[in-house]
Amino acid sequence: MGHLPSLLSITPKVAIIQALLGYWDSEGSIFRFGECELTPTLEEIEGLLQIPGKGYPMIYPTSGTREQFYRFLGLRQARMNQHPDARSCPLEFLYERFGERGSYEQYRIDFFISKEQWVEKRVQAFGLALINLLLFPQKHGKITFFTINMVQSLFSGINGMTPTLVPVIIADIFTAATECQKKRGFFYGSNLILQMWAMEHLAKRTLNPLGSCLPAENWIESHRERVKKYYRIASPSQFIQEFDNLTPEKIQWVLDWTKVRDSIFTTTQHSFILLAGTNGLVAYVPQRVMR
Repeated sequence: MGHLPSLLSITPKVAIIQALLGYWDSEGSIFRFGECELTPTLEEIEGLLQIPGKGYPMIYPTSGTREQFYRFLGLRQARMNQHPDARSCPLEFLYERFGERGSYEQYRIDFFISKEQWVEKRVQAFGLALINLLLFPQKHGKITFFTINMVQSLFSGINGMTPTLVPVIIADIFTAATECQKKRGFFYGSNLILQMWAMEHLAKRTLNPLGSCLPAENWIESHRERVKKYYRIASPSQFIQEFDNLTPEKIQWVLDWTKVRDSIFTTTQHSFILLAGTNGLVAYVPQRVMR
């Protein structure tokens, strides 16, 4: 899971997400700031989270069911009929059954697995919760059954390798930006990753020449120190002022951890690549922002 758990330490800034929506171009899959164009790239997100990217199998999101969800966690289906929601369950439901050392004994009747198997499932339940809350968030902090196939692939692997979630993360951010731009509703994408990505590009600095060669470096933990100025901004209008004043020389075009000479995907046939998200396909056009 790389450094994904470190996202729990990041304070959400709704103001920057609200401001960014005004600069989103859904047709080009880019944020346009005057003459400047930026888009989250696969290489940037892979490096930030330190999770598998290039050379690893891709996960194709397929809809999971409540039955698959409970089976994966070792829970008896008959005991779960008390939760009629066919699409999600509350986070508290997972915490009660996996969060404490004594949870297995307290809810023993809910499980069809042994205590030893439950200990292993605790790790998977934690990963399931993190992925849902931080990468594919739902209203009211619910855990959606839709993601269970992706999570199962992460833990069991594909052809003996850990698959990459990066394309799905970016696809869902793009889709959420498009939908929120239209309706101003809930942002069904990783707002924390989009927030960090935008702030990192705003914070002009001298590039760390060894950044992309430091796989053990936790760029999420050091994020706030690099961009602390932007965590003091409280309103969307202040971020809009920052974005309106952007010029090419003010932008941090390359982030410290990005392997700029080692693209994850390349194409010679089209100017874009289709990425599969949990809500369908989106166009990914990294050539427009390459520097």
